[in-house]
Amino acid sequence: MAAELTVLAGDVGGSRTRLALAAPGIGVTALQSFANDSFTSLEDVLKAYCAQPGFPPLQGACLAVAGPVREGQFHLSNRNWQGDADSITAALQLPASAKANVVNDLAALCHALPALIPGQLSCLQPGQHGGGQALVAGIGTGFNVSASLNGGVLAAELGRASLPQAVYRRLQELLDHEPENAASIEMLFSGAGLVRFHQALTGSAASSAEGIVAACLASPDSPEARTVCEWAHLLGLMARELTAAYLPAQGLFFAGSVARGVLNTPARSRFLESFTAPGGQLRAVCAGTPLWLITDDAAGVGGAARVALAAAGADV
Repeated sequence: MAAELTVLAGDVGGSRTRLALAAPGIGVTALQSFANDSFTSLEDVLKAYCAQPGFPPLQGACLAVAGPVREGQFHLSNRNWQGDADSITAALQLPASAKANVVNDLAALCHALPALIPGQLSCLQPGQHGGGQALVAGIGTGFNVSASLNGGVLAAELGRASLPQAVYRRLQELLDHEPENAASIEMLFSGAGLVRFHQALTGSAASSAEGIVAACLASPDSPEARTVCEWAHLLGLMARELTAAYLPAQGLFFAGSVARGVLNTPARSRFLESFTAPGGQLRAVCAGTPLWLITDDAAGVGGAARVALAAAGADV
């Protein structure tokens, strides 16, 4: 890679860390994925990546992390990793003139939106394309959202918020009792949340969200298929709440392994029915909102690369 201006971009999730290099006019290259369980800290992952033969000098970096970021300090929501921009700068041995940035992983996806290409997206509902805000909702190891408007990006930690009343009421109806382990949005809308919901709904244990989705696809009459269908209905109700709160006229984008898994099953139709169900003026707003599925699991790396390159003075 030509190294006149090379930056490191990364996406640090609860389970995996994806790292890559980026340069103006070249884009993202040398993408590698690391299992976090194989490392004791994020700094160890960074050092392993930089130990490649012929690794170029870096002029900047940006890491997108699955957790809150405040004044350059971060703590992963679902893993006991924490640090700050200075610790990243030291691990990468950046020169004094270089800058390391840390952003929330959903914020990085918002930064990536302008550069996403058709191969990285799947349309769930065309809606009525317009200007204004866009919203990304990530459902994987955890749950969170981020909104963007005119190039500005809003970070949040919505997964820690309480379930909306409409979602909670439907959950009560399905389970016929007060839901347990449903104190927050993330307790339901996440990989572990789907596993808990399956056990509460069917009385059957499941080892993973991926296993539930696979069993649903293998047998449409299975308990797992019922779980996925009902969870998709709940997700539609949640998406209505997000639409009312953020008015994402430019689009509501879903990301994350659990969102991709469920919305790539026949339960997608149940999600859309729930999202556009009759209900006053909100139905028209939802029917006109474009819905997208981000199919590229490394899209956040691209967003982090745009942040790093811009900070280094490159055009993006």
